[in-house]
Amino acid sequence: MNFASPVPAAEHFPKAERPDTGRWGPWATIGWSIPIVVMMILSQSAGAIVYLRWWRFLHPEHPIAFSAIASNGAVLAVAIGVSAPIVLAFLVFVIRLSHQPVKEYLALRFPRWRDIGLGASLLALVLMGTGVIAGLAGKETPAFIGDTFDTARDAGMLWLLVVSFVFLGPLQEEALFRGFLFRGFAPRFGIWPTIVVTSAVWAVTHAQYEWFFVGEIFALGIAFGWLRARSGSLLLTFGLHATVNAMAVIEAAFMAGS
Repeated sequence: MNFASPVPAAEHFPKAERPDTGRWGPWATIGWSIPIVVMMILSQSAGAIVYLRWWRFLHPEHPIAFSAIASNGAVLAVAIGVSAPIVLAFLVFVIRLSHQPVKEYLALRFPRWRDIGLGASLLALVLMGTGVIAGLAGKETPAFIGDTFDTARDAGMLWLLVVSFVFLGPLQEEALFRGFLFRGFAPRFGIWPTIVVTSAVWAVTHAQYEWFFVGEIFALGIAFGWLRARSGSLLLTFGLHATVNAMAVIEAAFMAGS
């Protein structure tokens, strides 16, 4: 039984997403995603363990409690800093096995100025809308965001937190969700099913947040996915994703200073 949506006409896709034989199909994409995710988990764990051991060596009197790891900015920054280059390198390797240029496969092209303007406007609209809903629901910024900033600053790792959260993290996530998975799914299942599924999976990976904020991330994923499909540019969604994370870091800085 085939549950897939009919394949849209080729002209409905940007050139890089048109149905062809030069890409991994949806099931191969899912299959390759398993070792990619495993590598992400293992490399992040390895980075965190190395940093914890190094911290314990330098500060045996102030060990980092296991319960505090999830909100320790220095640990998270090192984990992402170690993981992202490894995951991205493996993702490039997998794409090259499809005999397609990485630039085309991941749609690494500069967006049109009108798409940049549309993306900025849509991002502002989503953030304003979710902000209003959060205010009405009495939801405040999670405290651990401020804790993440404080612990990274106190450990002298604030620079790495900025690099990891504003650049490496968004690059890794966009390359996987709006890049690799999007390219593998959209020509077979359709644009909107792909946008919804990749947004849902992306949101669930942020399980450290309360479910309200996971929903906010899902809304951002829908917006990013639509912009990715419209513009044919992963650089656009990466720029917007990086902007959101930079705003979060700036907010955390204000929380730390208050």
